[in-house]
Amino acid sequence: MMTILVLFVIMLGLVVLRVPLVYSLGVSSTVVLLAQGQSTALLPSRMFAGVDSFVLVAIPFFLLAAELLSTGGLIHRIIDVSRLAIGHLRGGLAQVNILASMVFSGIQASCTADSAAIGGVMIPAMTKEGYDDDVSVVVTATSSCCGPIIPPSILMILYAFLTETSVSKLFLGGAVPGLLLGLSLMGVTHYWVLERGYPASRTRPAKLVEVARAAWIALPALFIPLVVVVGLVGGVVTPTEAGILACLAALLLSGFVYRELSLTDVISCIRRTAHTTVTIWAVIAVSKVFSEILVRNLFANRMIEAISWVTENPFGVLLMITVFVFILGMVIDTTPLLIMLASPLYETGMTVGIDPVHLGVVLVMTALIGTVSPPVSLLLCLNCGIAKIPLHRTFRVIWSYLAVMLAVVAACVLVPELVTWLPSLT
Repeated sequence: MMTILVLFVIMLGLVVLRVPLVYSLGVSSTVVLLAQGQSTALLPSRMFAGVDSFVLVAIPFFLLAAELLSTGGLIHRIIDVSRLAIGHLRGGLAQVNILASMVFSGIQASCTADSAAIGGVMIPAMTKEGYDDDVSVVVTATSSCCGPIIPPSILMILYAFLTETSVSKLFLGGAVPGLLLGLSLMGVTHYWVLERGYPASRTRPAKLVEVARAAWIALPALFIPLVVVVGLVGGVVTPTEAGILACLAALLLSGFVYRELSLTDVISCIRRTAHTTVTIWAVIAVSKVFSEILVRNLFANRMIEAISWVTENPFGVLLMITVFVFILGMVIDTTPLLIMLASPLYETGMTVGIDPVHLGVVLVMTALIGTVSPPVSLLLCLNCGIAKIPLHRTFRVIWSYLAVMLAVVAACVLVPELVTWLPSLT
């Protein structure tokens, strides 16, 4: 138990000091191995084993597809369609923000990347139309937690790789919770719209022809996630093949249909994708060593022993795991947190009979919500930087959003069918 405690104390201490997570994991793992008198000569081979998987090849393709669609104007087209459809309603632009995140965010690997891309467009637009900065920031940050749950989701692919769970079942499992989360955020946003009297962004409803024209232009890009999910669920393609198809479709749409993508843009997209991919793979490689130390020191058994003092009920165990992940999610971004803890928490869940798809969806949701939770609030800090306001100004608004988001997580914990119903149909 002392080994596990030392491992986490060193790792979290370095994270608090803002040391990059890959170094925090590497240093803490190396210190523990040396303290136990073990050789570090095999570390490179262990790290390579951590990324030696065909499933991981899907990640750069999905990332590149997201970069191409973002650079090629997909975000603006989604916003245009949404504004024409609901812009005449009070607070319509805030609801557009949520819809854009739900559509776009899933094919990114990090909610911080999603929030930066959409926040850079939506926060200035909302400010221009009279929204308070704190509401604009909170709506953008919380809605970025929604997309990575709705398929297709790279976070689900990562969890599937780390726990050998079905990707297609995880995609289907995230659909209902993701939609519930999005609708809940829309409900809270409507309350703040009425509370502060925000206007409609359009004086009259758009004509059906206008909406249809904008939807027709955006439709090809919106079909990409649908084709990916249907192909995976139907067993037509593997995750890697689905990523390649998404990448090719994004390149054709952005470059030849929308004609907003130059060769220079493509090279920039590839460069950013390579940087993000290497970062993710480096964390996965080092996390392999970190996870092996946890497994060797019976971390899952220790967790079960500790939790059994409180409850042995699977729902109680899942609830306590959720609290643990929520706290860590406040200081660690979702992707590295999932890479670090998915395997040991999976073993813990399997010991008490928790469905792996149920566990995976709840873990991803909880980790995402942790990124907008005070006092650290990684996503809020990012969007506060875009809006140029101090973090504390968002605290009055964020609590109502956190309440409904945590309520959705609690519902998914206590009613597993919200997650497992769709996967059970396949």
